[in-house]
Amino acid sequence: MKKKRSITLLEVMIAILLLGALLSGLFNVFYQNLKKNISARELKQKVLQLELFEQRMKTLLAKEESIWIDKHPQAEGLTLLFHFDENADPDFAMCGPMQGMLFLNAKKELCLARWSQEGKDRAETLLDNVDQFKCSLFDTKKKAWISGPIKEGAGNTVMARIDLSWNKREFPFVFFLNSVDEMITYKEGI
Repeated sequence: MKKKRSITLLEVMIAILLLGALLSGLFNVFYQNLKKNISARELKQKVLQLELFEQRMKTLLAKEESIWIDKHPQAEGLTLLFHFDENADPDFAMCGPMQGMLFLNAKKELCLARWSQEGKDRAETLLDNVDQFKCSLFDTKKKAWISGPIKEGAGNTVMARIDLSWNKREFPFVFFLNSVDEMITYKEGI
């Protein structure tokens, strides 16, 4: 009769070591996939916030009647101010002729404030943690972007440009204004 060979302690230790290395590798792959999934969700959320901001500004500036750049005590730097006509809002006091202001506050939030002729106002935060906000208007007579203070009704502005520095990235937005009566051609570098 043959004697059965038993498993030695050394063989058990090697098996446990190999199993531990295999499980460690599997957990590392799982952890890396989890991190990538979280960062993809965060990126998707940021892209969605930027798209909502762009859509919101397109909607507001499509109703714009006049636009200008000026300083405001609640803002860090210059603000983009505009008159527009709001046709549909759940609050009837916020319908009709309105004034709006896009500005960066002291908390580094990009805010949109609007108020009606009756004195009713509303402020909302569009983006958090904005590092820098710049606005400029394109004047057709000067054929240049003007980023300094512009009085209401001054110049022939046809486009508004908003430059954001958000999450250490630069995001330029250009919007055609509603009050454009003439056909314009814009060429880069002219």
